[in-house]
Amino acid sequence: MKRTQILVKEEQHDYLVQQAMVNNISISEVIRKLIDEKMAKTIAKQSLGGMQMAQSAAEGPTDYTDHDEVLYR
Repeated sequence: MKRTQILVKEEQHDYLVQQAMVNNISISEVIRKLIDEKMAKTIAKQSLGGMQMAQSAAEGPTDYTDHDEVLYR
């Protein structure tokens, strides 16, 4: 792990303290969990976008059955 220092707004700090107390974990662990959740959502969104792009690229022209005509005209 890497040590870091951040500045947060007072209401953000209050939220972190409250979450730490409710879940019986450190503020650092609350922050790590929030970052992990955001990373998972971002990765899932990027993966979906990549899959959609690949799917549309793989479809290609669907109205041709003569591949030579499509490739060499």
